[in-house]
Amino acid sequence: DAGYRNVLALNARHAGALGFLGLLAHQAGHGEAGLDLLKKAVAADRHNAELHHNFACVLSDHRRDDEAARHYRKAIELDPDYAEARTNLVVLLLLQGRPAEALAVAMPGLQGEANPSLASTFVMALRSLDPAAVTVEPMLVRCLVRALTEPWCRPRDLSHLAGTILLRQPAMARSAEQAARGAPQHLGELFSADDLSAIVRDGLLFALLGAAPVTTIALEDILTFTRRALLDQPDAPPAADDDRLALASAIAQQCFLNEYVFAVTGDEETKVAHLGAAIDEALAQDRPIEPLKLAVFAGYRPLHGLAGAKSLASRAWPEPVRALIRQQIVEPETEQAIRPQIERLTPVADDVSRKVQAQYEENPYPRWSRVVADSRTLPVDHYMHMRFPGAPYRPLGDRAPDILIAGCGTGMHAIMRAQQFLGARVTAIDLSLSSLGYAIRKTREIGLANVSYAQADILALGGDRTFDLIDSTGVLHHLRDPLAGWRRLADLLRPGGLMHVGLYSRIARRDINAARERLARQGRSYSPAGVRRLRAEARAAAPDDPLHGVVSFSDFFSMSECRDLLFHVQEHQFTIPQIAAFLAEAGFTFIGWLSALTIAGASELEPPPKE
Repeated sequence: DAGYRNVLALNARHAGALGFLGLLAHQAGHGEAGLDLLKKAVAADRHNAELHHNFACVLSDHRRDDEAARHYRKAIELDPDYAEARTNLVVLLLLQGRPAEALAVAMPGLQGEANPSLASTFVMALRSLDPAAVTVEPMLVRCLVRALTEPWCRPRDLSHLAGTILLRQPAMARSAEQAARGAPQHLGELFSADDLSAIVRDGLLFALLGAAPVTTIALEDILTFTRRALLDQPDAPPAADDDRLALASAIAQQCFLNEYVFAVTGDEETKVAHLGAAIDEALAQDRPIEPLKLAVFAGYRPLHGLAGAKSLASRAWPEPVRALIRQQIVEPETEQAIRPQIERLTPVADDVSRKVQAQYEENPYPRWSRVVADSRTLPVDHYMHMRFPGAPYRPLGDRAPDILIAGCGTGMHAIMRAQQFLGARVTAIDLSLSSLGYAIRKTREIGLANVSYAQADILALGGDRTFDLIDSTGVLHHLRDPLAGWRRLADLLRPGGLMHVGLYSRIARRDINAARERLARQGRSYSPAGVRRLRAEARAAAPDDPLHGVVSFSDFFSMSECRDLLFHVQEHQFTIPQIAAFLAEAGFTFIGWLSALTIAGASELEPPPKE
């Protein structure tokens, strides 16, 4: 700081020297002196956006939020592309409980190339609002489309909100009214030609359908009736061909994502069987196939199930159908090719583990499209001190952490951990080869090289390899003996290591338990047709019926997740006292809760214990 003081000796109003000295004073704990210097810096150069931003940051640290907000706004006024100032102002407004203002600040900064931090805070602001209170405007819709199609967040986190906003748009609102009146027989009853063109131009419906399962009942009804109308009338007037094909293809992508959970009538099943036979015959005879008919079929059954599926990929198609070919033929073929290459760490010999494995071989859980590209990769120590300040945590130091994801499913959680922690080396295991094939394909698409996958049963794990962090989220409660599995994992944890565990709560799942007990008494078991019938019953049940309560879960809106919710072959549930007793027995120290997940941590024992 001597250099800055020498500058000030020559020019007492040098804005840069005043500003840097102010930041240094603040960082050294001289708060008032830092504020005074930064105030002088801003007065010396009122048109310097960076000075306003730095002054705002220090004011915010001193809880002088209103003053901080004014200087953040001034920085943005001077430099509208100042993403860091926008991001910090959005965060400040969210902390003040002003999400609508936060959203208004974020959106103008997201019209060009999106800053990842600003994109993330936009999503936070949007999710903080009641969807019914959101003002639907073109800028918001453009940002929401990008949030669903670019790595701003997990698309499913915005699914319900996007569905609610869609239903408030005039064209979709008219369609919802028609669907609510009964079963429309013609596509024209749901969408006029102008409405359909408007929906195509808007892009929000298609962005949602290709990104995540729809979790809005009214929108599901529109899509179910639209799919049926397209099946009944697959021939379109030439002027409407492009829009109908785009709509049919988007619905087919959605149905593949939700594993064909939408209701199907017997008449539809018959027509789909005839359509599939006609497509197979055309493939066998190398005859042309109308793109619209192929897209309609893909809305009911996956294209990779066709006898001549491979030959479809070699034909020329319009772009909407090319996207379907990639999703329903090329990507599943890639996953099948990966399966023989997957390392087997342990046998899967336990009877319950075999049943769970069979469930997830049939229904890999969950299907997903993209994860947020985390631009804030942090050392584990930094993350822990930020999330749990003052916790009894033994730092890992500078070494690259070895992380085990025990029960990785289709890989989303493993990928997020690999992107989250600086230098992380991630090993991810699962029972299901189908899930692992999906995970490996997605990891390769993203280009991550720090994740390795293998098949293993937690109950059979052992060996000399140990880990700094073990994460088992939503997995242990599906083992024959969850605590035995937890002990196995604990044996693989290094001294001073961390464990992150997610378990089902007995209290939180009371309504689900009531629904499951009724289904068991009725002798109901899993099948796709049975799930569709059950969903119809749940929707029609009285509001105070536990079965109706499952409609509020996002799991209700895809086949694998609905199966996981109501028909899982093995499920244990826990209370906090049970968890506390296990932590004490195993020598863990509880650090805190994170998104309703248990974090276990270090205690001051010798040798240094697990965390």
